[in-house]
Amino acid sequence: MEWKISIIQGQPVWDALPVGKIIYYPMEKRDYRPFAQARLCVNKTHFFLRLWAFETHPSDQSVLMARLNFDPERSGKFLELTADSRGGLDCTVRDGADKTPLAAYGVLPQMHSYWGEDLEGEYWGVMISLPRDAIRAVYGEDPIRPGYVMRGNLYKQDNAQATRHLGSLFPIDLEREDPFGPASFQPMEFVPY
Repeated sequence: MEWKISIIQGQPVWDALPVGKIIYYPMEKRDYRPFAQARLCVNKTHFFLRLWAFETHPSDQSVLMARLNFDPERSGKFLELTADSRGGLDCTVRDGADKTPLAAYGVLPQMHSYWGEDLEGEYWGVMISLPRDAIRAVYGEDPIRPGYVMRGNLYKQDNAQATRHLGSLFPIDLEREDPFGPASFQPMEFVPY
């Protein structure tokens, strides 16, 4: 299953972008599977990611996470962007067992967190704006162009005892080693609309 990421001009018009639904909760035996969504796009200077989850009372351990390898043909490194329900953001570059804070590369994303309510219920979310200079710093170049395919997956996770769950945008194979790591990454193609 390949997902399309829009190459845009200017700032994102979020309602015009495709929506990905985080609906795969392979280990969940209860009915508690928070509905979460994502939208991604890129312009000349930034990679944008908008994530939100429908949870009435998210725990302090409720997070939305993106794991993205922007250069899967040449590197096993991936960016892990984890936003919590209280407005915190953790940015890490993972390379096998090694974890390096993105700050060590000298470029950090901006984040805007939000909360609200609509006809579907109460939600919380984040909009992350990652400078493409961060991609250059981590991978040595910025390979994003029309038709280019990166790999990744998006997750909704909560480690609190009462609300524990782990869901993903793309299905995962629990038989694989580190099923929520690179083994679960799927193609994401950049397309101009």
